[in-house]
Amino acid sequence: MKYLFFIFFCYMLIISCNKPETTNPVPPPATDSFTVSINNGYGSGRYKAGDTVHIFSQAYSSSQLFGSWSGNDVSLLNAPDEWHTWFIMPKKNVNFSGSSLNISSFTLNFEKIKGRDRLKPVYYYFPAGHKGIVYLLHGTGGNAAFLVADYEWQLLINDLVNNKFALIVTESEEATTNTDLNSDGVLRWNTTPWDTVSNIDYANIRIITDTFYNRGLTSNSEPKYSIGMSNGGNFSTALSTIYNFRAGVSYCAPSGTPIAQVTNTPLQFCMARFDNNPSVGSAGNANALSNSRMMTGRGICSKYFTKERSPLYPERFARRGDISVSQSAAVFNEIKAAHLLDAKNYFIGYSDALKSALNATPSAFPQLSSLNVSQQNFVITQIDLAVSDHKMYSDFNRATLLFLTKQCQ
Repeated sequence: MKYLFFIFFCYMLIISCNKPETTNPVPPPATDSFTVSINNGYGSGRYKAGDTVHIFSQAYSSSQLFGSWSGNDVSLLNAPDEWHTWFIMPKKNVNFSGSSLNISSFTLNFEKIKGRDRLKPVYYYFPAGHKGIVYLLHGTGGNAAFLVADYEWQLLINDLVNNKFALIVTESEEATTNTDLNSDGVLRWNTTPWDTVSNIDYANIRIITDTFYNRGLTSNSEPKYSIGMSNGGNFSTALSTIYNFRAGVSYCAPSGTPIAQVTNTPLQFCMARFDNNPSVGSAGNANALSNSRMMTGRGICSKYFTKERSPLYPERFARRGDISVSQSAAVFNEIKAAHLLDAKNYFIGYSDALKSALNATPSAFPQLSSLNVSQQNFVITQIDLAVSDHKMYSDFNRATLLFLTKQCQ
């Protein structure tokens, strides 16, 4: 009996040793986020597939320009040649590197030149072999000096000169005289009447340009272009229409249906998604798009761009160079600690929220409070740009250059 039991035990042992595995393997966890790696710029991190990801170049000196983005998936980028661009996160890791271009130094010339009725402040530069003249036009309450001192305009100026465009910057007659000539309550360019003699703003542009012809700095055969911000954008589209320029560009201004109905000049509209200016806003953005489509329907070249809001990043306030990276990061951390940023570092509301918080509790912003007035204003402007409010911006500089050069070709 013991012998039979021993045989049975050995038999069962052999069967159990040869029993096939029936347990299912545990699958690896599903990956729902992937890595973005940025060299010479910002935006690195982990993002979920389908997220909108913004990337930014590092700051560069006054003798440099942003070059372009390179990497394993450049085709993903909305605008690979702009210093700030965005893309939709794919289901894989991606990397991008920003490059810079060295440019020749130059200085804008300044003098007062006789217009129709009086001397006008004029900044100008004519590169050797320039391929056209670009007029830069300030907005309501601005002037020529404010324009050339503005960092976003400076970036565009550098891009224009590097691409061999000549520049002329002057100002509205109301800005020069500090007088509201048409009693509309503000100082700005007067777009009407559309007359190059009775409207002093149109007349001054013609007379100042004739001065440069007479000096031999340029010639009447050079193509002409205009770029304006806000009221300057409205004036840009009218000016380029009246004088039959090669192209005109309007930032943060819809320009009006009458222009779209009659112009034969290619026009580009660059708007801000959350423009909070009472004269523009969402209605103005919609009007600009409608005007652009009207022109296209008439067979006239027109393009329309909208700047989207973007998250802040710790180095954002160091762009101009007079705020260090460490100071910028400290200001960023103060803003975040004040609960003015959401979970993805988008600023909540508009820049007035920071002004109010700073005025109410200066002690909560020791680094921001230690900055000088110019630096504090720069911080506010960078927030305006990040939330896509009513400000001149450099995010579409290359798109503007392309439009000046080729229009819709």
